[in-house]
Amino acid sequence: MADHVIKIEWQAQGEFSHEGFERRHSIQLQSDVSIAAGGAGNEYGADPEQMLAAAMASCHMQTFLALAAKKRLKVESYSDTAEAELSQRDDGKFWVSRITLNPKATFSGDKIPDTEAIRAMHDKAHEHCFIANSTSSEVVVNIA
Repeated sequence: MADHVIKIEWQAQGEFSHEGFERRHSIQLQSDVSIAAGGAGNEYGADPEQMLAAAMASCHMQTFLALAAKKRLKVESYSDTAEAELSQRDDGKFWVSRITLNPKATFSGDKIPDTEAIRAMHDKAHEHCFIANSTSSEVVVNIA
């Protein structure tokens, strides 16, 4: 199996204390690919909850596209607006309780799947998505 390595870098800016500190950091995915990141609700980069939603949506999409390709379907476009919902558990700890995916795929060619076939492909994509199989968050897949 493959290992997937990232590198995080953070540097103190201003005062570092229990009252607050700078949360901006960089996530290096490859030698020339980095993502600006920060804490939840920041305005300058991705936060961890967004990245979890993005990982789920990306994994689901890639699995869906692989299934479509195996069925010899021609996908012209795919988009999704994913949302990670933060909740507080009974023990007071916060967690991402639900990730909602809203995928939309556009098909062309001789074989255009109907809504039932598209739903079945999304169900199978969810079942085989590595990220979905790695979290206890509820995942909701809304299709139009």
